Amino acid sequence: MNPAARHTLAAALMLATTTASSAVILNDTSTGRYNDSIGTVLDTAGASDPFPCPVPVCGDDSVSYATAPNLDAASAALGNWLTDPAAPGGMWSAADQTIPLTWQVNTETAIIYQIDAASGLTNLQLQLGVDNGVFVWLDGVYQFGARAGGGVLLGEYNVSLPDLAAGTHYLQILREDHGGSTGYAISLTGDAAAVPVPGTAALLGIGLLGLGITNRRRA
Repeated sequence: MNPAARHTLAAALMLATTTASSAVILNDTSTGRYNDSIGTVLDTAGASDPFPCPVPVCGDDSVSYATAPNLDAASAALGNWLTDPAAPGGMWSAADQTIPLTWQVNTETAIIYQIDAASGLTNLQLQLGVDNGVFVWLDGVYQFGARAGGGVLLGEYNVSLPDLAAGTHYLQILREDHGGSTGYAISLTGDAAAVPVPGTAALLGIGLLGLGITNRRRA
């Protein structure tokens, strides 16, 4: 391959796609639909249940949950938030708002974040700090659940989320508290999926054509 042909092909390949770029998708200032109408209807009497009664009666143990919690008791407040997050019904805020970082002690609250994935997102990393517990769904599919002792530190809970295709998606979060105080911190980062740059497909074709002509002349 002569130098001119090599340069043409390299330029075409470099321009054919854009490289992925890391971005902050959600943080403490992000807005979303908010629901503080759940109250204590999910509270139970067991220390290891997802929504225990207040400390110190039920303890303050650390527990992880591989399956989604039963939210039937809160259906009036939550509506169809997992199956129709764009219009959930229930008792959600009328519009997106800044999410409060604290809420009424011993109650549960829920959030719907809308994510515009543009051409797609990869390497999604969710960091959370919650006093006391948190449950996470992505587009209605359960991803993570845990609770622990008090205190809020971003990175207390870390979740790797699936890649998102182009378009609109929804991150649904339920925050649990069982006494003492409340608190919340969130960070979601990801990489923009590499996408073709308009017009470079033709340039790539020209580069490959030029390479073919050069090789035929040398044959």
